Amino acid sequence: MKVGEYLFNEYRELTTKYVAVSQRLRELLPRMADLSREGKLPAQKVTKELLSDFDKTEEEIEAALAKFRKIRHGLLEMLLRSRKD
Repeated sequence: MKVGEYLFNEYRELTTKYVAVSQRLRELLPRMADLSREGKLPAQKVTKELLSDFDKTEEEIEAALAKFRKIRHGLLEMLLRSRKD
């Protein structure tokens, strides 16, 4: 498998993972539609488990974003090298 193909496959897998983790994060937060309908914040029970889940999800998002940047830089390097040749 070529390096470019590998990077594109990695990017595709990361995108899928990022979407899933982002969805999980949205589920942990109050929905804006609910806020506007009720006119007040919904009762949120903040627990250690909720905060732990939120932290873990944020860390997963940050890790995915770091990998996205690494892949993007790798692809950019390949493109720049290919233009020199």
